[in-house]
Amino acid sequence: MNTLKYMAHKTLTISEEAYEALAGLKKEGESFTELINRITAPLRKKKLSEFAGMIKDEKFAKAALEVRHHSSRLKRSKL
Repeated sequence: MNTLKYMAHKTLTISEEAYEALAGLKKEGESFTELINRITAPLRKKKLSEFAGMIKDEKFAKAALEVRHHSSRLKRSKL
Protein backbone atom coordinates (compact mmCIF):
# COMPACT_ATOMS: atom_id res chain seq x y z
CA MET A 1 0.00 0.00 0.00
CA ASN A 2 2.99 2.30 -0.36
CA THR A 3 1.32 4.38 -3.07
CA LEU A 4 1.48 7.74 -1.31
CA LYS A 5 3.29 10.44 -3.28
CA TYR A 6 3.86 12.65 -0.25
CA MET A 7 3.05 11.96 3.34
CA ALA A 8 3.03 14.63 6.03
CA HIS A 9 4.24 13.40 9.38
CA LYS A 10 2.43 14.07 12.63
CA THR A 11 3.37 13.01 16.13
CA LEU A 12 0.57 11.52 18.21
CA THR A 13 0.65 10.94 21.93
CA ILE A 14 -1.35 7.90 22.97
CA SER A 15 -1.52 5.83 26.10
CA GLU A 16 0.46 2.61 26.43
CA GLU A 17 -2.87 0.76 26.44
CA ALA A 18 -3.91 2.37 23.14
CA TYR A 19 -0.51 1.60 21.60
CA GLU A 20 -0.74 -2.05 22.64
CA ALA A 21 -4.28 -2.26 21.24
CA LEU A 22 -3.15 -0.85 17.89
CA ALA A 23 0.01 -2.97 17.80
CA GLY A 24 -2.13 -6.05 18.39
CA LEU A 25 -4.23 -5.22 15.32
CA LYS A 26 -1.30 -4.71 12.96
CA LYS A 27 -0.78 -7.23 10.20
CA GLU A 28 2.72 -8.46 9.41
CA GLY A 29 4.60 -5.74 7.52
CA GLU A 30 1.81 -3.20 8.03
CA SER A 31 2.76 0.30 9.19
CA PHE A 32 0.75 2.13 11.83
CA THR A 33 -0.41 4.54 9.10
CA GLU A 34 -1.68 1.64 7.01
CA LEU A 35 -3.34 0.10 10.08
CA ILE A 36 -5.13 3.33 11.01
CA ASN A 37 -6.28 3.84 7.42
CA ARG A 38 -7.56 0.24 7.28
CA ILE A 39 -9.49 0.33 10.54
CA THR A 40 -10.96 3.80 9.97
CA ALA A 41 -12.00 3.21 6.33
CA PRO A 42 -15.51 1.99 7.25
CA LEU A 43 -16.10 5.18 9.25
CA ARG A 44 -15.01 7.41 6.37
CA LYS A 45 -17.33 5.64 3.94
CA LYS A 46 -20.54 6.17 5.90
CA LYS A 47 -23.16 8.38 4.30
CA LEU A 48 -24.71 11.19 6.28
CA SER A 49 -28.10 9.47 5.99
CA GLU A 50 -26.73 6.56 8.04
CA PHE A 51 -26.48 8.89 11.03
CA ALA A 52 -30.14 9.93 10.81
CA GLY A 53 -32.19 8.79 13.77
CA MET A 54 -29.17 8.41 16.00
CA ILE A 55 -29.47 11.93 17.36
CA LYS A 56 -32.43 13.82 18.73
CA ASP A 57 -33.95 16.21 16.19
CA GLU A 58 -32.78 19.41 17.90
CA LYS A 59 -29.18 18.19 17.75
CA PHE A 60 -29.28 16.72 14.24
CA ALA A 61 -28.41 19.91 12.34
CA LYS A 62 -25.34 20.52 14.47
CA ALA A 63 -24.22 16.89 14.21
CA ALA A 64 -24.75 16.89 10.45
CA LEU A 65 -22.55 19.94 10.08
CA GLU A 66 -19.84 18.31 12.19
CA VAL A 67 -19.94 15.13 10.10
CA ARG A 68 -19.74 17.15 6.88
CA HIS A 69 -16.84 19.18 8.26
CA HIS A 70 -15.00 16.03 9.34
CA SER A 71 -15.65 14.39 5.96
CA SER A 72 -14.39 17.41 4.02
CA ARG A 73 -11.23 17.56 6.16
CA LEU A 74 -10.52 13.91 5.37
CA LYS A 75 -11.01 14.50 1.66
CA ARG A 76 -8.69 17.55 1.70
CA SER A 77 -6.02 15.62 3.60
CA LYS A 78 -5.94 13.01 0.81
CA LEU A 79 -5.09 15.62 -1.85
